[in-house]
Amino acid sequence: MSWLTLVVAGLLTVLLCLVIAAVSRPASSLLYSDVIQTAIVLWAALSSLQASRRCSAYLRQLWLLLAAAFFLAASAQALETYYQCIARASSVTPWPSDILFILWVTPAVMMLLPRATKESGAIDWQQVLDFAQFGVVALTAYLYFFYVSSRWETEGQQMVLRLIRLQMIRDVALTAGFLIRAATVATGSIRSFFGRMAGFFFVAGASEIIFLFAPYTSRSGATWTDLIWCAPYLFAALIAATWNSLDEPLAPTVESRFRAVSVSQALPILIPLLVLLMSRRIAAEQITIAWIAITASFILSGARLILTNEKQRRLTEAILQAEQALLRSEHMFSTAFRLSPDAVGISLLPEGRFLEVNEGFTRYTGYSRQEVLEKSSTELNLWVDVSHRTMIMTKLQEQRDVQGEEFKYRTKKGEIRVGEFSGSVIELDGKLYALVIVHDITARKHAEEALRASEARFRHLVQDLHVGVVLLGPDAETRFANQAALETFGLNAEDTMGKSTSNFDMTAIREDGSEIPFAMRPGPRAIATKQPIRSEMVGWRRGNSEHVLWTLVDAVPHFTAEGDVANVILTISNVTERKLAEEALRASEERFRTLVRDFHVGVVLLGPNAEIQFANQAAQQMFGMSLEEVKGKSSGELDLISFREDGTEIPFPLRPGPRSIDTRQPIQSEVIGWRRKDSNETLWTLGNAVPQFAPDGSVSAVINTFTNITEHKQAEEALHLLSTRLLQLQDEERRRLGRELHDSLAQSVLAVNLNLAQATQSAVSLDDRSRKALAEARRVLVEMSREIRTLSYLLHPPLLDELGLVSAVREYAEGFSERSGIAVELDIQAGFARLPQEVETALFRIVQESLANIQRHSGSKTARIRLQEDSARVSLEVSDQGRGWDKNTVERGNGSKTRLGVGILGMRERMSQLGGKLEIDSGSIGTKVRVSVPFRNEVIDARSHPRS
Repeated sequence: MSWLTLVVAGLLTVLLCLVIAAVSRPASSLLYSDVIQTAIVLWAALSSLQASRRCSAYLRQLWLLLAAAFFLAASAQALETYYQCIARASSVTPWPSDILFILWVTPAVMMLLPRATKESGAIDWQQVLDFAQFGVVALTAYLYFFYVSSRWETEGQQMVLRLIRLQMIRDVALTAGFLIRAATVATGSIRSFFGRMAGFFFVAGASEIIFLFAPYTSRSGATWTDLIWCAPYLFAALIAATWNSLDEPLAPTVESRFRAVSVSQALPILIPLLVLLMSRRIAAEQITIAWIAITASFILSGARLILTNEKQRRLTEAILQAEQALLRSEHMFSTAFRLSPDAVGISLLPEGRFLEVNEGFTRYTGYSRQEVLEKSSTELNLWVDVSHRTMIMTKLQEQRDVQGEEFKYRTKKGEIRVGEFSGSVIELDGKLYALVIVHDITARKHAEEALRASEARFRHLVQDLHVGVVLLGPDAETRFANQAALETFGLNAEDTMGKSTSNFDMTAIREDGSEIPFAMRPGPRAIATKQPIRSEMVGWRRGNSEHVLWTLVDAVPHFTAEGDVANVILTISNVTERKLAEEALRASEERFRTLVRDFHVGVVLLGPNAEIQFANQAAQQMFGMSLEEVKGKSSGELDLISFREDGTEIPFPLRPGPRSIDTRQPIQSEVIGWRRKDSNETLWTLGNAVPQFAPDGSVSAVINTFTNITEHKQAEEALHLLSTRLLQLQDEERRRLGRELHDSLAQSVLAVNLNLAQATQSAVSLDDRSRKALAEARRVLVEMSREIRTLSYLLHPPLLDELGLVSAVREYAEGFSERSGIAVELDIQAGFARLPQEVETALFRIVQESLANIQRHSGSKTARIRLQEDSARVSLEVSDQGRGWDKNTVERGNGSKTRLGVGILGMRERMSQLGGKLEIDSGSIGTKVRVSVPFRNEVIDARSHPRS
């Protein structure tokens, strides 16, 4: 815009010169000249207005005042053009334009007023009133001196010259005023403006001097003095076009008391008096104008006094508020100083003596307030590095403010800590003080060191991690890759930085072998969707190679504060070996599935709720059900009854599978019978149940195996029946042999013995040898008879059938003691009733076998027989205190047998027939044989016994 301003000003100047030189008609040249002069002044006003838009604050106000002055000057020139060229008024009479030519500088005079100490965007009405007062005084003065018709009639030409002299004096005075103002202003740009204004009014005064020395003639056409009159306005346009300075901060000013009193009190009184004095003369010819001037002056003065009083009132209130704010500020500063957690101190510069410290200072340093005051930090030995203190204090005095300087200080106890030094220089009563705040950052420094160490460890951890870690930028370019990632793909850092995976000679494939486009790979997809990608299997094939590198990839995006993707962290695990192992496992599982399917042993897989998940072909055939029928159901929901070997039913929770889930223990070799509710056929199985556990420790499945032992069970049952029959036959044969020995052979031996006795007592004399032979024969027969009776008793004691188990045991124990010398103690429950014959026989045989074993093996001198009964069972216990049996012998049941006994196996078989239980405890302190037989029939008395 500056070049346009100069071009337009130049064109107007050239146009004015052409009018002066080329237009011959006086009236036309005068009109054109006045119009061009008006345009030049108006262009200077517009240029000033444009310059104000490039400025701010006070400079803007100055340019606006100058533009207002130029607009008034343009108005004056336009009025003169009207009266001179259109109205053709006499030049020796007063024109209204003369008033504007005198008053147009009023805004310029306002520039000389002191700058306001506080910039504000509101209108300064006091300044406006001062401006109006000055205009009233200037107008009154002009009317007083010049606007008197009688004087113009007698002194017409002299009045014009007086006006020019007045304008010259005005411009010279303004030149001096602006020069003085420029000398007293410290701000560079404002000083430059005032200097240029002094130049403007100097040029204006010079042009008016030329007018004074030129011969005065009544103007009839344009002259070169018109160009001289336009010179100051062209100069103003040049100043506005070349102005490029900015406003500068307001420098503090102190208003003198004399000026304050004169402006606020004296001038509002003196100005109306001055106007009143000058109006006396005007009133003689222009009473209305005089009355208006006096009234306007007094009104303005009154308004000025009201505004001044209001301003003083507001100022007083502001002072009171400032004092209250100062008191509050002092209180807050004192409270903040005293309660600040940081160390705060005030010291005198440059000595450094502390004048005041807070509690934070004493807490940090360990010194008391009395120990610190009137001493410097050097005397207290607070600074670890004294040279560092010197540097900071020098910087503080030079720059008057220091912030965030780290330093090390020493406490009273000698502990070295780290602080952050901040200080400002303040001036009070002509002295310099340092306000210092120290924030202890020891903990923060330790934390930063720990953080740096942690970052270093993390960096080493990421770099040495066996899992590949890759950092992608927002465009999927590689920013970082750790060693594991580089080794996994066989790349180096230089080949990868700043590149995406699309730049590598590698093809990404899915598990089904199809290629993954670049945009669908985990990293770019996480950037596009702004969502994390978890555990995605990606295969990589280099070039035309058939080898595939399988990786498990996670992609986690990280975001900026605006929500855009800042980077993506990829974690890449090489799972090639695992992938190959999984394929091998699948093949192995297929082989195992085929094996299980074709296995002759039934295999059933139960879920955690005992529901059937799988059953092989053998299990389906074994139970006569298909997998479709049983899948998802438990065995309790099927039409199956399970029972033990003794025939008692097994509830569902106690079956092997549910029990293994509940106890979390395997069940081994349990014999179970199975029968459909609508069938009498029994399926006997030998079952196992092994629980499988999930990672959290819960049972995930149970593997049940069933072996069909129905045929084995049937053979065992047949063998058991045969064994029972053999024992029955054995007992019957023993009973028969016992009777035969007792009834026939024993009687025959007795008869022979009686015959020999008669032969011995006969009258026939026998020699001694014959007598001895007969006596020996009789002794042998007696011994034979005793042996026959004993053998008969051992084969089958008669008392067992006639009087029952208790009598038979008592008699047998007495005979055993006589024969063996082993003392037998009997503990038989009183009132012990008769038992079924097979029970009494089995218990008696066990007593026989046990006593025989004690005699032959234990070496014990005592034995004890205990016989008890209750409502449910009969208990027998035979014990000794001799040598125990070998444990394996007991378990195998192959102990030695007596001549009539059947050993441990025989005892077990007898108990098995009766549904009883046999237990043998043998050790170093003796052996105990315990027998328990449940009641299957009612207990009978002796009279109801078959042999009673």
